[in-house]
Amino acid sequence: MEDDSNCVDGNLNSNAAQINIADSVIMGNITQQTFIQNNPEDIAKAMAAVLGNLGFVGNDNQSAISNQNVSGIVNVLKASKFMISSGMKIEGSTELKLGNAARLTGRLSTAKDHYERAVNTFRAESNRNCEADALINIGLMALNQGDVGQAYPALQTAQAIKLELGEESGEANALLGLANLNLSLKELDEAEQLFKRALDIKQRNNDENGKAIALSGLGNIYELNKDFSSAQTHYREALVTKRKLGDIQGEAVILANLSNIATVLGDLGEAQRLTRESLELKREIGDRRGESFALASKAEQAQERGDFSEAELLYKTSIKLKGKLGDKRGQADTLNALGALLEQQDRFKDAEVNFTKSLAIMRNLCDLEGEAMAMFNIGNTYLYRGQDQIAKEHFKSSIIATKTAKDYEGHSLALIQLAAIAERLNQTEKRHSLLTEAAAILTQNGLAVEGWLAENGY
Repeated sequence: MEDDSNCVDGNLNSNAAQINIADSVIMGNITQQTFIQNNPEDIAKAMAAVLGNLGFVGNDNQSAISNQNVSGIVNVLKASKFMISSGMKIEGSTELKLGNAARLTGRLSTAKDHYERAVNTFRAESNRNCEADALINIGLMALNQGDVGQAYPALQTAQAIKLELGEESGEANALLGLANLNLSLKELDEAEQLFKRALDIKQRNNDENGKAIALSGLGNIYELNKDFSSAQTHYREALVTKRKLGDIQGEAVILANLSNIATVLGDLGEAQRLTRESLELKREIGDRRGESFALASKAEQAQERGDFSEAELLYKTSIKLKGKLGDKRGQADTLNALGALLEQQDRFKDAEVNFTKSLAIMRNLCDLEGEAMAMFNIGNTYLYRGQDQIAKEHFKSSIIATKTAKDYEGHSLALIQLAAIAERLNQTEKRHSLLTEAAAILTQNGLAVEGWLAENGY
């Protein structure tokens, strides 16, 4: 196996000269004079030392940072930008840490730049192990932004490199990324197998955090399959580990997942308690992305209890925050949720505006399933306003996208709405044909025929 020591800065001692340079960086005193007075190599080492003091060690893909460290990280990023613009070289290991630091402070474009420079540096050095580490970070960040097209090749290449090198734990990290990618595409069987492979490796290597991530992923799958008991079991096992490790951000995410299940099971009091606890943790560590998701969860709960004005405010706050963070997919999902809330209040034009914004983002992300969902929602706003022809066009466009995305439930739902239009036009045979097709699509793809279709004999 190739030595991965180059992923971690070597023995940086904390002598007086380095501390002085580091202090200059931290305080934001970044001028040409700083670089004239100090050797660029010393400054680069000092910057790496500062990152280490802030908690970035090696390929430490942390999930959160403390509020008191944010200003220090921002100034280190400014220093690195000045160095790069001045033509100075930064080591790949430091670029990797800078990418993690930028990502955790919401500077996603800057993070991508650092990760890509790290990849290029490691490739030039023939350091394939560290190249794979950087690719994993690129893949995970792209996945969080909903950019599957960029995430997949990065994670696949990283997994192949780690497998070839026999670097088992790193391979599991890539597998976890690929599992989450398949989860986002609703390829649940493939995602489950990947999570289980990663879990087996993490257990063999006594990687508690990796085990917790895999358990959470399996919880996600069971939740989507409506096996809520299994989902809760996996989430709770992961929660125990996250608390033992002191991973507040991970704990907050799992609490939010448990809250979602409590909401589905009708235990709104427990759901609100879990969401409140999750939100408090996210605010405590300055996790703005997690906070945006918690706000959306609170909005859903407000909507459930009929407090529509509170729900609308929370959705809008979440959308705004996700926009600032560059979380396009999250922004699009919450725009859809807000649209549904407005639709529930017969505010169809307002709902259409939000669905249309979501559609534009989904198309930009090349997310066919998300595009189909937005088209379906827009169609509903026209259906409810009695504009059948325009509604029909949107439902047909939604079906085209669902076929490509293999979204069988979405395809079935669009056919049901077309059947509703046929019924309004007294086209009885066409209505029956559309509903029969809607049920057949589900059964042919191993999905249960439930709800309205089952109740009406289809």
